[in-house]
Amino acid sequence: MSEFLESRIKKALFLFILVFASTYGHASLMLEPRVFTTTATFDAGNNDGNLTGKGYGLKIGYLGEYFMAGINLEKQTVETQSGFSTDNYQKFDGGGIGTFMGFHFWDLLKVWTSYLNTTLEPTSNRDYRYFGQYVSFGIGFRVYQGLLISYEGFRNQYTQEENDETGKTRGLDDNIKTEGSNLILSYILKF
Repeated sequence: MSEFLESRIKKALFLFILVFASTYGHASLMLEPRVFTTTATFDAGNNDGNLTGKGYGLKIGYLGEYFMAGINLEKQTVETQSGFSTDNYQKFDGGGIGTFMGFHFWDLLKVWTSYLNTTLEPTSNRDYRYFGQYVSFGIGFRVYQGLLISYEGFRNQYTQEENDETGKTRGLDDNIKTEGSNLILSYILKF
C-alpha cells in the first residue's frame, strides 16, 4: 500500500471517529456551582466533638447521557466548640480539590461519589494547616430546571500537618477523623 493511500485512510478514519464521537457521544460541558452547610463529628486522639460549617464549590466536568465525571473544587469555614489540637483552635478555613464521578437518571435524580485532597487551616494562625483525604457519596433531586437539592455523606481524615514557621511537614500522632453530611443547593448548567 502506498504512503499516500495510507495517509488518506488514516485521515478518513480520524474524521469518521471525530464525527461519530460528536454525533453519538451526547456529551456536554457541565458547570455546577453549589453552596452547602456541614454537620459533622470529629475524633482526634483524646479529643472529640462536633463540627458545623458553611461552604461553596464548583463542579466542572463531562455530562453524558447518563454518566458524569470531572473535577470538584470546594471552600468552606468550619467551627468546633472544643478544639482538636494542643492550641485549641476552634475556627478553620478549609477546602479541597479532587474528582467526582456519578450518574443521572430521568432528568430528576443524580448520584455521585467524590474524592478530594483537603486542607484545614486555623483562622487565628495562618502559618499552620492540616492536610487530608475526603471521600463522599451523594444523592440529589432536581427541583426546577437545573436547580438541585442534594444530601452528601462524607468521611475526611487529616493525616499531616504543616508549620510555616519551622518549614516542616509531618504526619500527625493522632489523625483527625471527621464524618458527617452536607446539605447542598446547586444549579447544573450545560453547554
